[in-house]
Amino acid sequence: MGDFSMKKYSIITLLSILVVTLSACSGSNAGVSSAQAEKDGEMDTVLITEAFHTLLYLPLYVGFHEGVFKENNINISNIRSAGTGPTALTSVLSGEAQFSVHGPEHVGFANEKGGDAKAVSAVANSAPVWVLANKDVVFDSPADLKGKRIIVGLAPGTSNTLLKRLLEDNGLDYQNDVKVTEVQNGSELGPVLAGEADIAVAYQPQVEQGLAEGLELVYDFTKEYPDYAFSTFNTSQKIIDENPELVKRFVKAMDESLKLIHKDPETAKKVAKKEFPELDGDVIDQAVQRMIDSNVYPENVEITTEAFKTAIDMQKFVGNIKNEMKYEDIVNSEFIPGE
Repeated sequence: MGDFSMKKYSIITLLSILVVTLSACSGSNAGVSSAQAEKDGEMDTVLITEAFHTLLYLPLYVGFHEGVFKENNINISNIRSAGTGPTALTSVLSGEAQFSVHGPEHVGFANEKGGDAKAVSAVANSAPVWVLANKDVVFDSPADLKGKRIIVGLAPGTSNTLLKRLLEDNGLDYQNDVKVTEVQNGSELGPVLAGEADIAVAYQPQVEQGLAEGLELVYDFTKEYPDYAFSTFNTSQKIIDENPELVKRFVKAMDESLKLIHKDPETAKKVAKKEFPELDGDVIDQAVQRMIDSNVYPENVEITTEAFKTAIDMQKFVGNIKNEMKYEDIVNSEFIPGE
């Protein structure tokens, strides 16, 4: 993504980024409050860590490329792919990064281990998973999955969890009634296109790539779970306490970015092509439009109690969450514009 390319860094490069980041935190503006910085027209500089680089986080990239963050006196020094949600959040809790993007359940997991973080903004807000099938596969309802050869991402990923829930809700057993092969996310289409499997459970842009290759869309999880806190922006309680104006302006910028995506989808598609130049332009256009239409990109930053509950209940279903996770312990909604 230009200067924000998510290539694997060498150890030297990672150390250089850390030195620059820490220097920025300890520089001459370190003692200037966010409110004063806003008044003086100065910028707060932030590092953002993302679980991985994905079209699901397009609202972040739109805000960056279209200058929405800078209009709110925020300079993004880097958007760094951490590889996992816990790793992204650890960077925030350690003080290296200011914001992270991943599922809100990781905030709960971290807090259970003594961390102190909060989810402050929605990013992806419905279950962004779809089911594709070869054209000769009969699929009139989920019950028709019985006996099918299914390709899905590795457990405990969301696509895997949603498949298990779908099977159980339709009286089917994951181990005995279907033949499931788990693969790395992004490689679900190959066996289906080769005729070695019947069904692929996939994210974007693989969905549009599969459709372009002749597969059919047979099930849409966004319709089953339209309110699902799939990904949120998160920060530490320390930052909330010491620099609430920064958090307020960050959430405001995200809200404006989401509204821009819905008002001007063509701009969102342009940014997506800049971020993912290796992908076919038509595939990107269709993937972004489908996620706008499906409310994967919500119209505002609110993390609703319903969306939060759906996400946590799904994690409980698959056994990732053993203890109670309460909305008020994980989500801070005080920075939502208009609240």
